Amino acid sequence: MSKFEKGGTQQTSLLDVLKKKMRQAREEAEQARDEADEVKRQLEEEKKKREDAESEVAALNRRIVLVEEDLERTEDRLKVATQKLEEASKAADEAERARKSMETRSQQDEERANLLETQVEEARVIAEDADRKYEEVREAKKSLFVIC
Repeated sequence: MSKFEKGGTQQTSLLDVLKKKMRQAREEAEQARDEADEVKRQLEEEKKKREDAESEVAALNRRIVLVEEDLERTEDRLKVATQKLEEASKAADEAERARKSMETRSQQDEERANLLETQVEEARVIAEDADRKYEEVREAKKSLFVIC
C-alpha cells in the first residue's frame, strides 16, 4: 500500500468518522431540540395548570366571601327572629297571666253573682212572708174592726 493510498484511506476513514460525528451531533442536536420542545411543552402545561389553579382559588375565594356575607345576613336575620320570638314569648306570657287573672276574676264575679242571687231569693222569700203576714194582720184588723 502506498502512502497515498494509506492517506486516502485515512482521509476516507477520517471523513467517515467526521460524517459519523456530524450525524451523531445532528442527531444529538435534534434529540436536544425534541427534549427542549418536550420540556417547553411540559412547562406550558404546568403554567396552564398553575393558571387554572389560581383561577380556581380566586373563584373559591370569591365564593367564600359570598358565603361569609350570606352567613352574616343569615345570622342577622336569626338575631332579629330571636328577638321577635322573645318579645312574642313575653307577650304570650303576659297574655296568659292576664287570662288567668280574668278567669279568676270571672270566677269570683260568678261566685258573687250566685251569692247575690241567693240573697235576692232569700229577700224575696222574706218579702213574700212579710207580705203574707201583713195581709194576715190587715185581715185580722179588718175582722176586728168589723167585730167591734
